[in-house]
Amino acid sequence: MAYDISFQSGFESVFEKLDREATSRIQRKLEDVADCEWRSPTDWDYSSWSGQASGKFDWDSYRVFADVNEEDEKIIVHEARHRENLYR
Repeated sequence: MAYDISFQSGFESVFEKLDREATSRIQRKLEDVADCEWRSPTDWDYSSWSGQASGKFDWDSYRVFADVNEEDEKIIVHEARHRENLYR
């Protein structure tokens, strides 16, 4: 089961608040999630969120806000941020 990954407002906009290393790590993680044959994307530390996206992935100290459409097999990423910058 391979999911398509897209970015709501463009790749640069989604990752503008992160450095290159963090962006690379999150991209690899998104690819792992999208390409996994044994787990649904919502099984990867995904929880509901009542903000701009329907949910968020909690990976290390980063939060990736995304919609997961299991019917169409799509992951739409809205924003990725470091956790400490979210609650200020």
